[in-house]
Amino acid sequence: MSNQISRRSFLRSAGLGTGAVAVLAACQPMPGGTSDGEEGAAAAPASEPVSITSMTWAWTELMAQLSEVFAEQNDGAITVEGQTLGWGDYWTKLNTLYASGSPPDAAWTHTAWVRPHAVLGVIEDLNPRIDATPGFPDDWYSSVWGLFEFEGGQYGSSWDVGVQGIWYNRNLYEEAGLTGPGVGTTYADLLEHGLTLTTDRGGNHPQDDGFNKREVSVWGMSNMVDNWVNEIRPQAVAWGTDIFNEDETECIVNSEATLEFLNWYLDAIQTHNIHPSADLIEGLGNLFVSGSSGMISTFPGIIDQFDGTFVWEISPYPMGGSNGTHTLNVGGSAWSVPSESPHPEEAWEWVSFNATDLAHQTWAQRGIINARRSTSKYVLDQMDVPDTFVEFYMDRIDEFGVPVWQHKNRAQINTALTSAFELVWLGDSTVEDAANGVKAEVDELLADA
Repeated sequence: MSNQISRRSFLRSAGLGTGAVAVLAACQPMPGGTSDGEEGAAAAPASEPVSITSMTWAWTELMAQLSEVFAEQNDGAITVEGQTLGWGDYWTKLNTLYASGSPPDAAWTHTAWVRPHAVLGVIEDLNPRIDATPGFPDDWYSSVWGLFEFEGGQYGSSWDVGVQGIWYNRNLYEEAGLTGPGVGTTYADLLEHGLTLTTDRGGNHPQDDGFNKREVSVWGMSNMVDNWVNEIRPQAVAWGTDIFNEDETECIVNSEATLEFLNWYLDAIQTHNIHPSADLIEGLGNLFVSGSSGMISTFPGIIDQFDGTFVWEISPYPMGGSNGTHTLNVGGSAWSVPSESPHPEEAWEWVSFNATDLAHQTWAQRGIINARRSTSKYVLDQMDVPDTFVEFYMDRIDEFGVPVWQHKNRAQINTALTSAFELVWLGDSTVEDAANGVKAEVDELLADA
């Protein structure tokens, strides 16, 4: 990834208008590192009460609750004014504020933007502050904490963890006489599971004469290839390959190993009929939630949709190909301190507070899985989950976790790949034609780093 980026090109890539570009002409270069005093030293908050702004893209009420607890902890020396925007508006406004040199005191960052912001110098490397803060936690999940590392710097303090893998319906598996997927499961096993689970309304399976794929009551799997970043890529890694090369300069979707993996799913959909194509289930909602699918690739947010009619379990992605390994997709968000924060010392007090046990207890009350090993299980007081959830989405994150792929054009790249393969999953194009056709478009997006 290139480290050369200007404010003007940053504005263009962020989708901001010419008015914002004009603002830059009057801006001085952004300083890096910490504020006045010895570099890396954590200065004490000002003696007069200070009010700081903190921008987030969600959780307005939770931020207000945390702000109250924080103010109590510092005896009112620092108060926090929360500013919450929707996801799209958040990044538009934050990037405009960065470009104009007038950022908030603290802000959430995300894997899609942390590297571009680090390269531009608009957010601090937090390592000096962390090193100067006695008792700052060190029990973070390494695969989550590492999402916000870049060229030796730490540009975010994690607050949550989001893990994606396979969820399966234990009731359907047991009724079919099957043991659910887990450690040791391969994609060959997954195919056998799908052939046994998939049943049409006449009781036929895909290998039976008379099977009708337009009258299926239970599918073996569903929603396994909806998202290239969160679902398809970690499964490609499970096959010993990837969608992008190691330095993220080239799309390798047309490599031999990746084509083998993608053709496995094309066969699952069009030949073996264990996974529905989009045209067969239009308007039917989430098949897994309704109990009409044996497995799905998803995040914990789906739990709120369950009505208790079946027991669900968790598994990492199976091992695929000849060089396969188990994987889980691991993502998360973090707190950052802008390099031109008006009150950087107080902002760090707020950010470091959000790494504490007390803050994480508050987070967990809202069903959020914290990014520290010792606090992640606080949420279990709010959630009734199976042992496999704790095993794979907490205890073994760092063993199987593949950090979510990061690039500021991630959304556009995901859209390009999704569009290119839409006809493939419908059976109207080949994997090879789609892969070869989309490669140049994705390579161009990758070059805009």
